[in-house]
Amino acid sequence: MNPISCKNIVKGTMQNQYLELNRMWLDDSAPKNSESKAISYSIKFIRGKYPKIKWIQSFADERCGGFGIVYQAANFNYYGEHYSIFWNLNGEFIHNSRFTNTNKKSNSRYEYYRANKHLAKKIELRQFRYIFFIDKRWKNRCLLNECVYPKHYKND
Repeated sequence: MNPISCKNIVKGTMQNQYLELNRMWLDDSAPKNSESKAISYSIKFIRGKYPKIKWIQSFADERCGGFGIVYQAANFNYYGEHYSIFWNLNGEFIHNSRFTNTNKKSNSRYEYYRANKHLAKKIELRQFRYIFFIDKRWKNRCLLNECVYPKHYKND
């Protein structure tokens, strides 16, 4: 969502050396392990088609309650959390960037969001940062501190 920030995450990264998986979601009715399979296929495709890509970043948020457990299962490294603003408009969650990013091409869906923002409820949610290093040597370049995976359940 902010391609130029890549150099602040992994030292020496050029914009053509990383990707961000955005807004990935599968319905619970999908077969078991579908999320892990989709991520695995995505990584295999990226490795084959885009050999310059050294790492992939993705975010999970707390709306689904799993805190990124699918990324944990797919061997992504966890690099902490931050709060982001979302808006709930008629049951649909919209990230604040849809209202603030003027670089996006306008389409009727986002024009609808902007026109009806006054009807939306503002919500702050945690987002969890995950990184998968396609080239494992690049992990040493990471400028962020790796953290212990967050758990979506309470220890008894």
